[in-house]
Amino acid sequence: MHPIILQLGSFKIYSYSLMVLIAFCAGTLYAWLEAKRLKENPEHALDLAVLVFIFSFIGGRLAHCIVNWRIYLADPLRIFKIWEGGLVYYGGYLASALVCYIYIKRSHLNLGRWADILAPTAMTTLFFGRIGCFLNGCCYGSPAPDWFPFKVKYPLSVIPLHLAGVALHPTPIYESLLTGLIALGLILYRKRKKYEGELFWLMMVLYPVVRFFLEYLRADPRGVVPGLNLSTSQFLGILIFIPSLVCLIIGYRRKVRQDALQ
Repeated sequence: MHPIILQLGSFKIYSYSLMVLIAFCAGTLYAWLEAKRLKENPEHALDLAVLVFIFSFIGGRLAHCIVNWRIYLADPLRIFKIWEGGLVYYGGYLASALVCYIYIKRSHLNLGRWADILAPTAMTTLFFGRIGCFLNGCCYGSPAPDWFPFKVKYPLSVIPLHLAGVALHPTPIYESLLTGLIALGLILYRKRKKYEGELFWLMMVLYPVVRFFLEYLRADPRGVVPGLNLSTSQFLGILIFIPSLVCLIIGYRRKVRQDALQ
């Protein structure tokens, strides 16, 4: 783990913050280029990128503080130490999705088209962001079996005492690779999509599935839904997956009907 990637005297560059910055730049670049390809005003891509950057932090941090309220109740100042990590993706996603929806509607843009621009953007940023989680030492996994080739030992400074010296699943790397594959798949498929908004709904179906199963490999504290043997992210993933799958299917059926009438 390398929580601090560079230190010059008292000046420190935290790996998590650096990867978040890289994620923001990569996502913004893709959205800009894709908007130009679709002959949309790329300035909107910049506006949306700034909104996503701000509100994903606010929503993600707020959700993390709610889920881990005991930690922050004991030390409220830790709420502002974002360089230590501690963002709930779904919280950031929902907050940024809401503000993007408001911006797109107020700007009289094509909602489905811009949602399709932002879908690979979201997965691209998560690809880089999870690398930051790994370098920071957060979001660590559960003990990996001896035969498993991909495992890592975390320093005691970032894990509970009972996991010291134990080889764990590098779950942030798993999620980084899988979200990278989703982003690549959406980008390759974008010219063959059936209707505006399809890429967005595909992302909304695929990511919750990935996250749901990865949650079983994680060992870091992240909240449990009372009465259910599910983490907070698994529960939210189900709430997102079901209506998204319905919307995806409705979109396909609507497209079939439109083609039949032509």
